[in-house]
Amino acid sequence: MYYYLRGQIMEVYNDSIIIDVSGVGYQVFMSHPEVFSPRQSALVYISHIVREDEQYFVGFSSLKEKDVFNKLINCKGIGPRTALGALRDITLDEFLVAIQTSDVKRLKKLSGIGPKAASQIILDLQGVLALEEVQPTTKLNKAQEDAKIALKNLGFKVKDIEECLKKIDDDTLKTEEYITLVLRTIRKG
Repeated sequence: MYYYLRGQIMEVYNDSIIIDVSGVGYQVFMSHPEVFSPRQSALVYISHIVREDEQYFVGFSSLKEKDVFNKLINCKGIGPRTALGALRDITLDEFLVAIQTSDVKRLKKLSGIGPKAASQIILDLQGVLALEEVQPTTKLNKAQEDAKIALKNLGFKVKDIEECLKKIDDDTLKTEEYITLVLRTIRKG
């Protein structure tokens, strides 16, 4: 069984990455490939999906994300592609909070998840996932979201951008001011 791939990220697409491991390029489908950058050395946790007519890798930036994905695909009626699409529309912590609070309304907004599937996910996963460490995430305002998108387009990692934005106490700044402050913080780090 495959557990992870360690190598250099060669390409980052909307739904996957290409990682070079000792001269072999592997395409790995991900819910959030934007956490990686081209030419970055990385360790990507993977699940090897084998179906009657296809096989492929699904990748994760953390073991927690891999665990949630594997439990999600064991829910009745949820396959790997549906799980990937659903997790693409939500952060991991938001997903876990939705499970914990039985938020069918939030889950049915995810790609490929209707009301019946949302209820089934809650039924199958509530009490199974480790939810005690989950904290509801803080929402970003419009200017912060715009700054995050602009910085992501400049090649910065979403995780780094969000960490910097959390450190800024003022939520009344303009987009440009957030960009400037995040750039200063990233350069110091």
